[in-house]
Amino acid sequence: MADKEKFLADLQSENKDLRFAAWRDAGTAPPETIPQLVRLASEGNPGVAKAAREAITTMVHAAGKDPSDPRRASVVKHLIEALSAQVPSSAKAHLFRLLSLIAPEESSPEISKWLSDADLREEAVFCLERLPGRAPLKAVAAAYRAAPTEFKPRLLAALGHRRAEEGIPLCLEVMRSGNKDLVLAATRAFGRIGGKPSGSVRFNEPAGLSEWEKIDYLDAQLRYADAQRDQGNHAEAIRIYKAYLDRPEPHWQCAAVIGISRMGTAEAAAAIFPKLRSADRTVRNTAVTAWQSMAKA
Repeated sequence: MADKEKFLADLQSENKDLRFAAWRDAGTAPPETIPQLVRLASEGNPGVAKAAREAITTMVHAAGKDPSDPRRASVVKHLIEALSAQVPSSAKAHLFRLLSLIAPEESSPEISKWLSDADLREEAVFCLERLPGRAPLKAVAAAYRAAPTEFKPRLLAALGHRRAEEGIPLCLEVMRSGNKDLVLAATRAFGRIGGKPSGSVRFNEPAGLSEWEKIDYLDAQLRYADAQRDQGNHAEAIRIYKAYLDRPEPHWQCAAVIGISRMGTAEAAAAIFPKLRSADRTVRNTAVTAWQSMAKA
C-alpha cells in the first residue's frame, strides 16, 4: 500500500512527473484519502486538480475490477461521504460517475437523496440506473411523485432504460394524464420495458404531438408489441399490430407486417394475407417477402 502522506505530497508536487507517478499508483493508496483528493480536485492548480481526479478514478478502477476486493466497500463509503463536502457540483458529478461503476444495490438510499438536488439530480439518476439490483429502480419510481415536472421524463426514461417492471404501473398512470410531454415519456418507457400489466393496455394519443413526437409515440407501441410477441403473448401483440395494418402510412403497415410475420402462426398468416394485394407496392412487396419467409420457416 502506498504511504498516505507521501502519496498526497507527490500529488501536490510542482514536479509533473511525481504527480503522474502518484496518480498511476493510486490503486494501492488508502481509500480514506478520498476526501482529501476531492478537495484537491476542486482547487485552483490545474495540474494538481487533474492529478487528484485521476487518482480517484484509478483507485475506483483498482478496487472495482475485483468484486471480492476488501477495499471496494471502503472506496464506496468514502465516495458517498465526499458527496456532502463543500466542493463544486462538477467535482460531485465526477463522484456520481465513479459510483455508477462500483456502488452496490445497498447504496441506493444514499444516492437517491440527491434526486431532489436541482444541480445534481441528473447525475444521481444516471448513477442509479446503472446500479445492480431492484432497489435503485424502486428508488427512481418512488421519487417520481415529488419530482418537479421538468425532471419527471428523465425518471421515466431511467425506468425504460433498465426495462424495470417496477415502472409499469407508474407508466400506465402517467399515460392517462393530460400532460403531453409526460404521456410521451411514459409511453416511450413503457414500450422499452415491454412487460404485460395485469389489466388491458390502451394507448390514447395525446393532442398536439409534432410529427417527430408522433413517430416516437407510435414506435413505442411497436416496441411493446414486439416484446409481447417475443414473450409468447401473441394475442396482445397482434391486437396492436392490426391497428398498424389499418394506418394509412405505408411504413407503419410494413413494420406491422414484419412484426406479425415473426410469430409464424396461422393467425399471423391470416393477418398478413390481405396485404399481398395492397395497392401500395412497398407494402405489397414487404408482405410477399414476409409471406415467403413464413412459408420457409
